[in-house]
Amino acid sequence: MPNFSRRNTCALLLLAASGGCTFAQGNSFPNRSVKIIVPFSAASTADSVARSVAERLSAKLKQPFIVDNKTGAGGTLGVAAVAHAPADGYTLVLTTSSPLVINPLIDRTVSYNIEKDLTPVAMIAEGGLVLVSNPSLPAQTLPELVALLRQNPGKYSFASNGNGSYSHMAMELFQQMAGVNLVHVPYKGPAQAETDVMGGQVTLMFDSVTTGAAMVKAGRLKAFGISSAQPDAVAPQFVPIAQQGVAALKAFDVVGWTGLLAPASTPQDTIAILQGAMRELISDPAFRADMLKRNSALVPPGMVGNMAAQIRRDRVKWEALVKAANIRLD
Repeated sequence: MPNFSRRNTCALLLLAASGGCTFAQGNSFPNRSVKIIVPFSAASTADSVARSVAERLSAKLKQPFIVDNKTGAGGTLGVAAVAHAPADGYTLVLTTSSPLVINPLIDRTVSYNIEKDLTPVAMIAEGGLVLVSNPSLPAQTLPELVALLRQNPGKYSFASNGNGSYSHMAMELFQQMAGVNLVHVPYKGPAQAETDVMGGQVTLMFDSVTTGAAMVKAGRLKAFGISSAQPDAVAPQFVPIAQQGVAALKAFDVVGWTGLLAPASTPQDTIAILQGAMRELISDPAFRADMLKRNSALVPPGMVGNMAAQIRRDRVKWEALVKAANIRLD
């Protein structure tokens, strides 16, 4: 056998440490561009988050991270594309929680199983919805609103972004907990729903903080509170519904979130690299401030790796409501 001297051995070790041995580095992740599929349209909340994340991951990991919008079926088409993609870390999905938690409960055509087909990488952002009405509604406070609705079962209506959307599920939970009965008017998205609530054709809506806050400030909508149990970082002016003295709603808490996932069986070292990079990003005060300006509140850094547990909690919560309200996709 060759008899390497101590000097030669040290030289080889130094060469490897300095990057002279490139075979290991050449196989490290990432060594080419990474696609982040967003299952919603450009300019959506998920798309805005994805583009900010992609820009920073590209700089941090020295490879292009490219956003690809693949829309359809309430976000399930894009999620399915990643669930069935090669498990190498080069195709990821950045999505809101609805296609992960709610759609599989109400849509029998969903072609993926979250636990079997996808691997959580990182929780990224979270936020509540603002409960709004036309300014002419007689109630001025949440207790007054609940009293009005209880006194008039079936008289008032609510708009949603569609069956199974978070705006729909939030109001179904509100009805169940508050003991009120409203007529559901589903829309194909938020724009027309907001327009009809502002026009008085529909009474109430759980609206996104971004557009809802702007319409409230302009006097075109009236706000009754935020759906999250704690004040929302993006819109702290809205008091949580749970904190407004209505006993039946003291446990009311609806928070949507955004996360990054990879196909199941993606190598654990690849997941660790991605998750570590995301944790660094989310811990960066400058990035947090930038995302707040874009109307997205990042999760606390300690929550980055908690997606699997969050999915389990959400599924228990929404599965019970789906059964009680008999919610099915049209």
